[in-house]
Amino acid sequence: MGNQASKAAAEKKRRHRRSTLTTQSHMSQGNYNWLEENEHTALSAGAISEAMAAAAVSSVPQEPPRRKSITEFFTKRKQAVDFREYDRLQRQHYLLKSARKANIWSPIDPDAVPGGMTIVDIGTGNGIWALEMAQRHLTSHIIGIDLKNPPDHAARPKNLNYVQADIHQYPWPLEDASVDFIFQRNMSTEIQRNQWLPLFREMLRVLKPGGHIEILEPDPAPHNPGPVQQAFDGFLRTQWSDNGYDYLFASSIEDQLSQVGFEEIDIRTLDIPIGEWPDESELKQFGFINKETQKAYFKNRKQEFSSQWGIASEDYDQAVQEIMEEFDDYHGFSRYHCWMALKPATTQQQQQASATS
Repeated sequence: MGNQASKAAAEKKRRHRRSTLTTQSHMSQGNYNWLEENEHTALSAGAISEAMAAAAVSSVPQEPPRRKSITEFFTKRKQAVDFREYDRLQRQHYLLKSARKANIWSPIDPDAVPGGMTIVDIGTGNGIWALEMAQRHLTSHIIGIDLKNPPDHAARPKNLNYVQADIHQYPWPLEDASVDFIFQRNMSTEIQRNQWLPLFREMLRVLKPGGHIEILEPDPAPHNPGPVQQAFDGFLRTQWSDNGYDYLFASSIEDQLSQVGFEEIDIRTLDIPIGEWPDESELKQFGFINKETQKAYFKNRKQEFSSQWGIASEDYDQAVQEIMEEFDDYHGFSRYHCWMALKPATTQQQQQASATS
């Protein structure tokens, strides 16, 4: 993989970069119809810039004390990596929120329910989605589940709780039929091929009859890849397969949701450009932010990827720089899939029990 990426990057350095852009018939066209749904978005009003600036200021780490041991050194180094990843997730959150015009697409209104809803955020990560939902819907109870709790948020609302749990260890620390809404985002890299069905069954168990789920997951690799990105994608596809993950998971989610008993499955697709190549001003802004999150992704995983590729540090940096340029040259974009589904008022298990009674 390292040789392929290095050769691809070197080959591109030897030719004029723009010469390949005269014909772009190989490119797929992203679907940006969603942009027309609402011209007055949070991004166009400058809200995303303000939110990201505020997040950056609030999350600046304090000056670290002088290191006393090698153990403390590596502990603080890991914390720095975690912080950078949390920062990337923060940017990605605001990007998706602005592109979607909301934190959720599901047809629910927590404030219309007396006493509010119980809402669960699967794989809460840095906790920003759960925090915003708790701040907006004060009568609802928001629960973020992940292997570790996110950093403490200042003035965390009383209606927000984080639970440390492995989502693949069943049952979850939640009662049957106790949840109104389940949200999951960016978890496909944590769910192996044979883990999707059990996960959906557990969601069905904890949901109340009539409860909803919403799953938002990106394709593993950007669309319209250049030669260096293609080399990386080949490595990624092999890595997914070797580790038991389904690179084409998006094609089977609908069938699996139906198989475990979910109904009224609604599927939407959201394409977000990577880079400032779009002509439309808002898409250009989205593309700039998306490219920054992609760059942070490669930076945060440099040690992991360069080791697995067998590629020197400087060659890795060069390959990443080439990929960043390819996003603009080849009009790259991220494709997100959103599945929304309903737990029926009467489940198949209840129907079978009634039939045998």
